[in-house]
Amino acid sequence: MARRTIINPILKKDILVNARSARMVVTITVINCLFALVVGMLFMTSRGSAYQVYYSNIAQMFPVLAVCELCIIGLIVPIITSTSISGERERQTLEIMLTTPVRPISIVAGKLLSAVATTAMYVIATLPFMAVAFIVGGMGWDELFKYLGMVLFIDIYVGSIGIFYSCVKRTSVSAAISTIVTIAAVVFLSYAIGNVFESMMYMSDGSRSSYAAYMMGKAVCYAVNPAIWIAENFIRLLKDESVVETMTGYGKYTNFVVDHMAVISVCVNLAASFVLLKVASVKLVKGSRKRKKSRI
Repeated sequence: MARRTIINPILKKDILVNARSARMVVTITVINCLFALVVGMLFMTSRGSAYQVYYSNIAQMFPVLAVCELCIIGLIVPIITSTSISGERERQTLEIMLTTPVRPISIVAGKLLSAVATTAMYVIATLPFMAVAFIVGGMGWDELFKYLGMVLFIDIYVGSIGIFYSCVKRTSVSAAISTIVTIAAVVFLSYAIGNVFESMMYMSDGSRSSYAAYMMGKAVCYAVNPAIWIAENFIRLLKDESVVETMTGYGKYTNFVVDHMAVISVCVNLAASFVLLKVASVKLVKGSRKRKKSRI
């Protein structure tokens, strides 16, 4: 009888390979150098005269560093995940992997968890820079846990799209391009469609019912867009303003979607991510069977 393991074998293999690779060391070094440059610039801009320091600039250190790291993760995760399965196929190791007792869904989940573990290493490596924000008071424990939750969400959401295309596409390049295009389309198209609803609202008869209907459509489009509530969180930290209230009627109208946009966006996008992972595991098995039949 085969022995059951607690840790996903695909995850264990990828962690060992990535931890020993020179690319991991170079990436962490580059990110830390970038963060050191940003922190140095913030401290330089916070200095006024010889006896004057602008504390507000130093207090903005955490939002600036967090946005920088989220952008870096948003660029790295699509590349890691979109080449995970297709890279195994190009190296001709995918067929060997599918002959093992590991189920296809476990292979897909292991590749996703591998991307999560990789980005976790990047976050841990930059925690000393984040700790400076604790000293100056620009970040509390609640902001830190929200930030870690955003990192995990981006890993799962973007990673699931990358793994889906990695199972569907034949090459790593096409999978990476499709992943980036899909993410950009979700972000920009949902924002554009929301603005179309706003334009239709201004061209309507001006009744409260039509106003509410168009604003509901705009709020739903923004709820699908994960970049909206992420930007909302950091804009509140920087300017103490609400971009959601501004974009949904300047505070004159609220509804359930507007009041709970972050929760709805997370639930909807995570549900879509799990569906993509399930479809990716099915495509993985079907693609392997087709290749076997073609060889016969």
